[in-house]
Amino acid sequence: MSARKGSTGGASWRRLTPAARYQLGLAATVVGLFSILAAGYPHFADPANIEVMMMNFILEAFMALGMTAVIITGGIDLSVSAVLPFAAILTGLLLRAGAPVPVAIGCALAASAGVGVVNATMRNVFRVHAFIATLATMLLLKGVNLVITRGAPIAGFPEGFAWLGQGRILGMPCALVLFAALAVAAGYLLANHRYGQQLYLIGGNPRAAELSGVRVERVLVAVYMLSSSLAGLAGIIAASQYLSASTGFGQNSELRVIAAVAIGGASLNGGTGSIAGSVLGVLFLAIVYNAFAMSGVSTYWQDVVGGVMVLAAVLLARVAARESRARGVFGSVAK
Repeated sequence: MSARKGSTGGASWRRLTPAARYQLGLAATVVGLFSILAAGYPHFADPANIEVMMMNFILEAFMALGMTAVIITGGIDLSVSAVLPFAAILTGLLLRAGAPVPVAIGCALAASAGVGVVNATMRNVFRVHAFIATLATMLLLKGVNLVITRGAPIAGFPEGFAWLGQGRILGMPCALVLFAALAVAAGYLLANHRYGQQLYLIGGNPRAAELSGVRVERVLVAVYMLSSSLAGLAGIIAASQYLSASTGFGQNSELRVIAAVAIGGASLNGGTGSIAGSVLGVLFLAIVYNAFAMSGVSTYWQDVVGGVMVLAAVLLARVAARESRARGVFGSVAK
């Protein structure tokens, strides 16, 4: 009977898609790594440390939701690291000018979404590669941030603004609750809604998606607007956390976000990826960075580990893609 159960389990595992197996493996890795560190460091599993660990990567977590959608379509968005401080600075300037908090937040989110429209326009209309288009936007916005602030931080925000970044809902940080709600909604739409499925079609073959009736350019505008809006939301939360805004917010965050999404199983060639995988990627990086902080190992090794994990994720994604293609060939032969 045990052998029969084992064979049934093996068959069930083989029936899973390569992407599903990778995600389960990543989840097991995250759980195993957490368990090892909890056993080695008594305070690692303390609720206070877990909260610190998660809040240290909450900004990247928000941006990873939008970056996942962009990468699934075969694109990339480097501008998020500049949109984050831009939204924080714009919110701060509006608040200091006397604007109500909802108005300041709404204007910052609208301006952030506008950056996404610019990125998508350069890709759709002028056929500029997403890497170049978003790199140009990133450099432009970084210059704008320095010009409007003259390199000095902005402070003096009303205390009521602090609730978004420092407040709590049912004992949980408000930002974490907001992220969980957005992640569940984005994951559901991506997996079950026809608009979510269109992203995979575009990433797999844009021409075929267009011939099947998908309005590719319109979808890409929405995707890049989503990415920039979530980066703007991350900037607003950062400003609320520190009650200040600085051009230094979000330094190199685009690399950590892309790393998290890649570790989560999204292919930079497009067509694959999931919100659950990206969340696992963020959790993995958060655990690794927190482990370095607790162990006293030089933080210089953090990027080394992150780079190794991205390489490993890319190689595993290649293996999964080859297996998927082989399954397709053998499946068609079998039929």
